[in-house]
Amino acid sequence: MSEGYYGRNGVLGLATPQANPTAETEFRALMPQGVTCATVRMVSAELDPATRLRAYFTDIAQTLNRFDSLSLQSIGLACTGSTYLLGHEAVEAHLGKLSSKRGQPVISAAAAIERALAHLGVNSIALICPYPEWLLTAAERHWRARGCDVVDQFSLDPNQGDTRAIYALSPEAAGDRIEARWRNKRADAYLITGTGLPTLRIVSQLSKSLSGPVLSSNLCLAWASLQEAGIDLAERAPTSSLPLLGGWEQLIDGL
Repeated sequence: MSEGYYGRNGVLGLATPQANPTAETEFRALMPQGVTCATVRMVSAELDPATRLRAYFTDIAQTLNRFDSLSLQSIGLACTGSTYLLGHEAVEAHLGKLSSKRGQPVISAAAAIERALAHLGVNSIALICPYPEWLLTAAERHWRARGCDVVDQFSLDPNQGDTRAIYALSPEAAGDRIEARWRNKRADAYLITGTGLPTLRIVSQLSKSLSGPVLSSNLCLAWASLQEAGIDLAERAPTSSLPLLGGWEQLIDGL
């Protein structure tokens, strides 16, 4: 791309749940200089949250068609719940075919997290899910099936009636609760799953007090999307947000 354009070093795509106010903001904050992103919303009229999460994925081809002819180096799907409910194999097989058809790599948030865990050599994780108990159960089941030793798991709001309640959670209060829970908990990595909870400050806060890297869905998705786009982070001066994130620095080390 020509010098002077916003995306002179790359343009990434992001698909985010329809009412999510967080993923797009954090994704943009994590982009290196000269890399920008374009966003589409995954839309469903389903009232039941589990059905809605499944619909986001089953309709993903039509959703991504809203990018029209925009040239994108990769596309990230900012929704872990769809994978947790539909299963890793089904989701990744479908996204593999979709990536080939579009000529663009399409990465799920769950696959991005798994790639980050492998990059860091992680075997055990502590897991926090700011969703209802039924989705925490699905998340724990997913990570155990993917070979992770889940040493602890909890929900910030286990009785919430709708997954969209995540958007009203206070990141300051969430950070304090997570830190109190995990202060003496040993794990290879600490994972905050879910793309709707604001996590940049939480990751920064927890990285100073916990024994291992702190990862979030949005952090991992931004990193994996840049990888798939072939953007060498070592050659791009980071934005001011990146030095705050201990997890990010550990992820890019050695790339």
